[in-house]
Amino acid sequence: MRTRLGIVGCGYVADSYAATLQLHTDGLAVHAVYDRQQERLARFSGHWQFNAARSLDDLLSDPAIDIVVNLTDPHSHETVTAAALTAGKHVYSEKPLAMTGAVAERLAARASAMGLRLAAAPCNLLGEHAQTLQRAVRDRLVGDIRLIYAEMDDGMIHRAAYRDWDSSSGAPWPIRGELEVGCTFEHAGYTLGVLVAIFGPVRSITAFADLCVPEKGIDPPPEAPAPDFSVGLLQFDGGVTARVTNSIVASYDHRIRLFGDEGTLSLAEPWSYHAPVRRDRISTSRFDRLVERRLGKRRSVVVPHVRRPPTKNRRRFPTMDFMRGVRELADAIREDRPCRMSPELAVHVTEVTEVMQHPERFALPYRPKSAAGPIAPMPWAIEP
Repeated sequence: MRTRLGIVGCGYVADSYAATLQLHTDGLAVHAVYDRQQERLARFSGHWQFNAARSLDDLLSDPAIDIVVNLTDPHSHETVTAAALTAGKHVYSEKPLAMTGAVAERLAARASAMGLRLAAAPCNLLGEHAQTLQRAVRDRLVGDIRLIYAEMDDGMIHRAAYRDWDSSSGAPWPIRGELEVGCTFEHAGYTLGVLVAIFGPVRSITAFADLCVPEKGIDPPPEAPAPDFSVGLLQFDGGVTARVTNSIVASYDHRIRLFGDEGTLSLAEPWSYHAPVRRDRISTSRFDRLVERRLGKRRSVVVPHVRRPPTKNRRRFPTMDFMRGVRELADAIREDRPCRMSPELAVHVTEVTEVMQHPERFALPYRPKSAAGPIAPMPWAIEP
C-alpha cells in the first residue's frame, strides 16, 4: 500500500519533489496539493495532474492523507506544520524546520505528545555520495578524522541570471525569499546533516556572520536581508573539529573535506547524489610536497561508490532525490521503526544553524541543548 501525501506549497521547490516522485511510485502517492495563491496552485496541479484541494483546512481534514509535505516558504513552516500536527497528520517539512531552534523544539515536542512523526529536509545525507563518505569513515580509509572543512559558497547569486530560473511548472526562483531567509538557513543543512550523520551531535560552536553586500540590486530591496556570509567553528562528539562556511559572496565551492591521519576524504558536491568521494594520500616526500605546492596536485583515488538497488520505476537518476526523505519517513511509519530523518536531527540542525546565522543571540562558545546522530546507514550502503 502506498503512503498518501498532501503537499502544501506549490512554489519553486515543489517541482523538485514532484519530479522525483517517479522514483517512489511503489511506496508514495500524492493525494492532493494546496497553495494559497490560486494561480500557482492551478499551474502546479495542472502540470503534474494532481488533485487541487479547495483550502488548507480541506487538505488537513482529509482522512486519506497520511503525511503532509510542507513546502511553503520558511517563515510559514511553523504555522503550517503546527496546523498539520493539530489535524493529526505526520509532517515532512522543507528546510529549515523552523526559523529558530526554540520553535523547532516546540514543534518536535508537540509531535511527540501527539504520537506523530516529524521530519525535515534536506535528505542528502541519505544519498549515495553521503553514504559512501560515511562508509569510508567507518572503514577508516584515512585513519582517524581530525579536522573538517565544509564549504557552501554559492557565488554572487544576485549577479546571476536568476530571473530566468523558472521551475518546470513555471514558478520563478524566489530571490527575495532567499535573501530574507539567508544562505545559512538555506544551505547549512546540506553539510551539517551529513556531518551529524557521521560524527554525531555538535557539542560546542562559535560563529561569525555578516552582510557583506548590503545592496544587491533587488527592486524593491528586501525589508530585512539576512547575513550573506557565515562561518561556524564546530566541535563534534568525540572531539572532531570542523569549519563550516556559507555564503552567496565567495565563488562557488561546495567541498566537504575530511582530514585524517592517513590522508583526506573529499566530496565536491553535496547536492549531487552521484558525486564521487575521493581519497588523497598525505604528501610526505619532498617531491610530493613540491608537486602539491607548485601544481596543486595530489595523488588521489575514487572511493568505490555505494549504489542503491535499481527499481523498475527508476527512470533517471536525479542530481538530488528530494522525495527520498519523505520515503524514509513513510517506510519508518509503516515498519514501526526509528526514522533516520528524525525530529531530533531536524531540531539539532536548526539550532546549530541559528547560531551560525545569528551569533549575536548567543553567548559564545555555545553548547547546543539538542543532540542527534550518528545515524544508521541505509541498508544498501553497508557492504562494498
